[in-house]
Amino acid sequence: MPTNAAPAKRLRRRLTPLLLLGALLGALPAHAAPAAQLEVGDQSGLIQALLVAAGEDQVQGYTLDWHPFGTGTALMEALSAAAVDVGVVGNAPPVFAQAGGFDVRVVASAEGAQNNNALLVQGDSPITRVADLKGKRIAVAKGTSGHYLLLAALADAGLQARDVTLIYASPIDAQNAFASGKLDAWAVWYPFVGQATSRGARKLLDGSQWPETGLNFTVASLAALQDPHKAEWLGDFIQRLARAQAWATANPEAWAAQLSQVTRLPLPLLREMLGQQQLRYVPLDARVAGLQQRLADRFAEARLIPRPVNVSEAFDDRYNALLPQHP
Repeated sequence: MPTNAAPAKRLRRRLTPLLLLGALLGALPAHAAPAAQLEVGDQSGLIQALLVAAGEDQVQGYTLDWHPFGTGTALMEALSAAAVDVGVVGNAPPVFAQAGGFDVRVVASAEGAQNNNALLVQGDSPITRVADLKGKRIAVAKGTSGHYLLLAALADAGLQARDVTLIYASPIDAQNAFASGKLDAWAVWYPFVGQATSRGARKLLDGSQWPETGLNFTVASLAALQDPHKAEWLGDFIQRLARAQAWATANPEAWAAQLSQVTRLPLPLLREMLGQQQLRYVPLDARVAGLQQRLADRFAEARLIPRPVNVSEAFDDRYNALLPQHP
């Protein structure tokens, strides 16, 4: 019995374009899903070294992609541009970033490093109190925790910046000038403090009276915080930072040994530096905001930032509940 071939031919004609389209689509490269990755800015590799030393570097569900930075300012710029997602900086960079309108938020804080900052004088100097600095040449890196310490100490002694000769210089340049006797005083931090005192310099004071000089902050890009996946990974990352810092504070000898490998600094110097501090993560609360506001106000008075800022407006405290509880 003969069959009707026309319907079969018509079906083949209809299917052929669909089959060709399927073949073409199959030949195109597939678009990979976005990588489950947190981009971490790291100054001198210190945060990565901390996590590794404390055994907190093996994350689950995402990966950490590390990016080196030489300064906190450069890291804040990269965060604002969403080139990286998170990083850790000292107390000054967030104030400058906020005053500059950067798309960055403070998401965690640690305190307890104020003794790392110091105001140094020459070993044979007749200067014994801050008031004696009037008319003297003092070096400082502009807009740093050392700069704040100097301004605060001068104010407490009834002096202003115009009462001394400020020499703005990087720590390396100031170190050379101070060692050669061209400076009367130098406001700086460890490891430079330890290096200078080992050569005969004397501490006029340290930051113990100003706990705000011992703050550091975990900062995140606004873009990362607005991404639900990255926001979740940030919470895990902050918990790891807090646990790692708790380990480092409890185990200064082991941390100094690891730090010596990364920085190539002498182990005795690092032991001295770590002996000056008791860093721990604390909630972003009104107390921390008040301490940081002192720095912001001092910088605004000195016209180091273009406008006054309310630092709490740059705080995002959503991760406070994830931090370990302290007695």
